[in-house]
Amino acid sequence: MEIICAFSSDSRTLYQADIYRVLALPKGHVTHFRYKKMWVDNNLLSPKKNLKNKKVAIFYTHGNTSEEDTSEKHISIRWAKICHTETSEETDVFHVYMKLDEFANIAIDSGNSVEKQPPTKYFSKLTCTETLSDNNWQARVLAIKDHFPKITYFHLKSIHGKCKEVNLKYENSDKFCFYNLTHGNRYTLKLALGNPGVTDLAGNTTQSNSKIEIHDSSDEITINCINPLETSIQFDDYDIPISVKTLQVMKQASLLRFSPTEKDQDFGEFPTNIELNLNLTLWRPFIFGLFSVMAFWALLLARPMSSSVEWASPLILVLSSIMLWLASGSLFFWFNKK
Repeated sequence: MEIICAFSSDSRTLYQADIYRVLALPKGHVTHFRYKKMWVDNNLLSPKKNLKNKKVAIFYTHGNTSEEDTSEKHISIRWAKICHTETSEETDVFHVYMKLDEFANIAIDSGNSVEKQPPTKYFSKLTCTETLSDNNWQARVLAIKDHFPKITYFHLKSIHGKCKEVNLKYENSDKFCFYNLTHGNRYTLKLALGNPGVTDLAGNTTQSNSKIEIHDSSDEITINCINPLETSIQFDDYDIPISVKTLQVMKQASLLRFSPTEKDQDFGEFPTNIELNLNLTLWRPFIFGLFSVMAFWALLLARPMSSSVEWASPLILVLSSIMLWLASGSLFFWFNKK
């Protein structure tokens, strides 16, 4: 089959970190690759070429460093779907935004032109063959581990609420995505963690001493686990409970950051961010407005009244109660006024 292939390589730590994030992010999350126009197949650069919703195979290219005298090896990581492309006139950089899909075991056929493959082109259409085995997250980590630093890998499989999975939301032409979480609610991060180590030429495997630290930029999320996370076996699954605190504002943005950490080791390019929108629920201002109306009527009926007092018409009383309910609920929701 002929498919678009997006390559990232080991020529810079930043490019390795791109592949680390492709392994880490959940299905449907948007990842962003950048290429100078010279590295992109001219047929894919054409303004008339509509690439949106096209299927893409993401590869990691090992052996693309000047320090190593080795033939290049292309290791498939994952399927993705293009959701947006653009070329910057100011920088001559081609930007491609892709929604991540299933992990994949794909081989590039030998009949492809070398001029359409790294190190000549890093975003091109090639003929490939897919293998239906070794196509899960664990297998893809094992395929690249010996060409990466000794590091602990993770994969955020999903975020679950009380009854169902929380879906990703998209904005700005599908260039960005985020999760909507509601204050006062409890959620579960479903994670896979892996520490496969690195195997040397003698066949000895040395595991990493790194851990995965989870941090919330807003301090509005309680992470209920031993933090940072570590695993004593090669691969394991974790369910991490998190709780969103009561917000003082209607809406707040936050970043949930997963950072590999190790003493005397810098993984500065590898932290992975998940964007969160923390929202007030509509149910709480609704109830607050209702109780405000009840309190108003309780005070009104409890105070001494002379027999000469005339009540307004029932319609006016109902409209006044509705207006008080809407006003108090809106003050609670928009301005946190109670």
